[in-house]
Amino acid sequence: MKKNIRQKGFTLIETIIAMAIFSVLMLAVATLFTSLYRQQSASIGMIQRTAAANRFIKTISKEIREASNGVGVGSLWVTAGENSLTFYSDVNGDGLAEKISYTLAEGETDLKRTVVEPGSSPYYATEGETSIVCAEVQNGTTPIFTYYDENYVGIGDPLTPPINFVQVRLVGVSLNLNSLNKQSSYPLHVETKIHLRNL
Repeated sequence: MKKNIRQKGFTLIETIIAMAIFSVLMLAVATLFTSLYRQQSASIGMIQRTAAANRFIKTISKEIREASNGVGVGSLWVTAGENSLTFYSDVNGDGLAEKISYTLAEGETDLKRTVVEPGSSPYYATEGETSIVCAEVQNGTTPIFTYYDENYVGIGDPLTPPINFVQVRLVGVSLNLNSLNKQSSYPLHVETKIHLRNL
């Protein structure tokens, strides 16, 4: 009489099917984790851009509101362009106005701030200290700085270049921030208008 011997274990086909199912599951898990990582990176980038924009708006608003004549200079303005602005304001509270410049160079995405201490005659002769206040600025043809006269009441066009410093009573600031990395690309727009107190 013949005994029917059953062998334990998997057949080759069962092994191949199990490996295929395992591979599909691992691919799904890897895709999920990759997607979550990208979303988290995008969220962190947006939070960083928002924080930088808020710091910039708070700083420039205070500086422009308190703009005053520079030491040995009969004006509070130096230059007023669409993507650059230089003026005098006492940022460290020592009673002497520093020369402050905000500049976005053509082709760059970093908005930079330079502060020059008055020093002694000749005043403002040093190069000053430069820092990046906002990265990933993507304004395109939209000006960062716009200037308005005393007739501006919330609507109306800004002054056209070249800017006559005597007319300026309010400065508009507009920034579009967006990462160049398409995977973490959430645009952010910040805008404010700042009245000058010391005119």
